[in-house]
Amino acid sequence: MTTGIEFLSRKKQRKGRGLGKKPALSCTSLRLPKEVMDYFNTNFAYTKQAKMREILTEYVNNQTGNQS
Repeated sequence: MTTGIEFLSRKKQRKGRGLGKKPALSCTSLRLPKEVMDYFNTNFAYTKQAKMREILTEYVNNQTGNQS
């Protein structure tokens, strides 16, 4: 039996990233050759993840013709 005031109780909505935010990144595990990791560890010690992301994004954009 309902009381008629169920519409007053608000259901919690999950908060999203909102408009204008960068899309979320995907988490992945990647096995790379030791030489590649050594290169990034010596040349980009504190920013190696960001630098790898930048290089891979640039490569994909060049292959697909997207120049954003």
